[in-house]
Amino acid sequence: MIRDGGHRWKGWGCRVGLVLALLLVLGPDCYRGVQAQVIDPSDTGRLDPGDPDYDEATDRRARPQDQRETLPDTFGIFIYRVDNPNQEETFRDSLLNGFQQYEPDRATDYDYGTLGAIGSAAYALRYTPVHRKGLEVGLRQFDLYRVDADELDFYRLERPFTYLRYLRGSEQNDGRLTARFSRNFADGVNLLLDYDRIFQLGTQDQYPSTAVRNTTVATGISVRPPGSRYSGYFSYLANTFENQQNGGIADARTDAGGEIDNLENQLPFLEETYVRYAFREASATQYLQFGAAMDTLSGRERRAFTLKHQLKIREETYRMSSLRVALDSNFYNRFPLLNLDARGLRSRITHNVISNELGFSTFRRSTAGGKETVQRDLLEVGLIHQLHRVGRETGDSTANIVLARASIGLRPSDRLQLLVDGQLNLVGQIGDYRIAAEGALDLGVGGKLEVSAVNQLYSPDLVQRTYLLNGSELYDRDFGKTLELRLEGAYTLPFLGIRAGVAYSLVTNYIYFNEDGLPVQSDGPNSIVQLTAERNFTLGNYRIDNRLLLQEADQSVFRLPRVYGEHSLYYAGKWFGVLNVNLGLDVRYFTGFQPYYYNPILQQFQLQDRQATDFSVQVDPFFSLRVTRFRFFVKFVQAQTLLSPDRLLYLTAEHPYPDAALRLGASWRMLD
Repeated sequence: MIRDGGHRWKGWGCRVGLVLALLLVLGPDCYRGVQAQVIDPSDTGRLDPGDPDYDEATDRRARPQDQRETLPDTFGIFIYRVDNPNQEETFRDSLLNGFQQYEPDRATDYDYGTLGAIGSAAYALRYTPVHRKGLEVGLRQFDLYRVDADELDFYRLERPFTYLRYLRGSEQNDGRLTARFSRNFADGVNLLLDYDRIFQLGTQDQYPSTAVRNTTVATGISVRPPGSRYSGYFSYLANTFENQQNGGIADARTDAGGEIDNLENQLPFLEETYVRYAFREASATQYLQFGAAMDTLSGRERRAFTLKHQLKIREETYRMSSLRVALDSNFYNRFPLLNLDARGLRSRITHNVISNELGFSTFRRSTAGGKETVQRDLLEVGLIHQLHRVGRETGDSTANIVLARASIGLRPSDRLQLLVDGQLNLVGQIGDYRIAAEGALDLGVGGKLEVSAVNQLYSPDLVQRTYLLNGSELYDRDFGKTLELRLEGAYTLPFLGIRAGVAYSLVTNYIYFNEDGLPVQSDGPNSIVQLTAERNFTLGNYRIDNRLLLQEADQSVFRLPRVYGEHSLYYAGKWFGVLNVNLGLDVRYFTGFQPYYYNPILQQFQLQDRQATDFSVQVDPFFSLRVTRFRFFVKFVQAQTLLSPDRLLYLTAEHPYPDAALRLGASWRMLD
């Protein structure tokens, strides 16, 4: 923890006292007479599904005359993506549960391990396959924050909406800002603007030589003229990840009691090492549809036939520079193979791709129970040509790849869904393939079954085969292809609220980075078995949300925790008739393991045998509230360090998470 002349502790005392005072003053029984004065004209009087007082039967019986205002909430916002604009999901941003999970590495289904700062390099704590599509560079430590054209959310809506979210770190220079805007124009035109910035530039609660500035900017236009056979989707995305990376803490300077005296006084492995990844992508996807006329007898839409063309132009730049200083000797003594130049090291890779896809599909379209557009069946085939140009200091190279792809989908009802898709390389990396299937069967009170399977054969990534430092080749490998099989299933019992899952992965000829930071190919099959369980309890106004992961893998190849648990214990209630509140604790823990080390020179998570963690726990008290479309939270991160200041949290070796600090966040969805 930080003790800097005592002034910070005084500041914390004021903050904690203020929070406690607010909680006491804003108790649910204090000012019931104020309820009549609180009128929100945008509130319809109907509860959202995440509201503690929500009752599905009552919601179905609600009548228009029971609402204060019908218009704002009688339309939905639906999300779709360009690869299949006929498959939609409902956009929900008004639920309060989990809103305090502001970190991208914790907002996912299963957490990621990072370098301790929000927006820093990350890896999944639960192993999942990576779906490849042609030539890959293989630097994926920022994929958690990256948005591609295929993943860009478009919106179908009736009225314009703006979504704003701001998250503040322990000082003004740390935080996250998100802004989304979408509105319709004449002739079926919809505009989308999306902005996301993560910035960790302060020094108060971060280790030296650490900084993060990640920016994602996206704009998209969809053109779907009423009654026209044509529809087009055009987008431009810019992802930029700029990080200063210190390689971890080489010497944790402590006082006699063992606790960290000041974060700024710690000695990092590297003082002047920077990475900048820039991804630019322009995409144009166009459809020409035939059929789909309405059957006047049945009232259903007839079968549709669609021709598709998609053009993508992608530019990727990966740049690393490390200026050598005297104190960096700790790092180079540990990795003597990287001690190549007394002035420093640099690496630069450019990867430009032009992709053209032609496709044909046929489907029947209808509407699901939630008013989303869905496809009752789907048959799609396509051919993709990719022109790759890779630039390095030794020169440029090009590659042509042709892939064939196909998809088959069935959705006879909202209770049964099945989708199978595959791809095969015909030219370039010949023989690479992927077949994936996923399905769901909803038995109502009998539960829900979800299954998925992936089988893929893929070539090594570029940086697994060769890597340049200062224009010289550090290594040159000739690896074989990797074969991977994954089977996964989950079953949900609604009357017990239990969801249990099992997954099995078998990976043959897996490529990883060893203790020296060099790529190595396993000479046989490696298996991973994963068991998951989720169970939520409700006791009046008190909730306990639980998620548990058990996984067993070969620790000589994979370094993942065997047991990982996430739990939220909180009070959920409604104050003053309009204010939804959650008050409680987020707890996560994991058993001891030898985590990966992140090497900023090689830009990879690699094996290491120098540090092993013990059983670790993180406790984050939080308070959150919601008034219609406005949400707010206050969260005290890493509260357990107040009791055990010498037991810092490690999810990446040599990279302890900073100590306790306060976080604030708010979001607001505005309708025009």
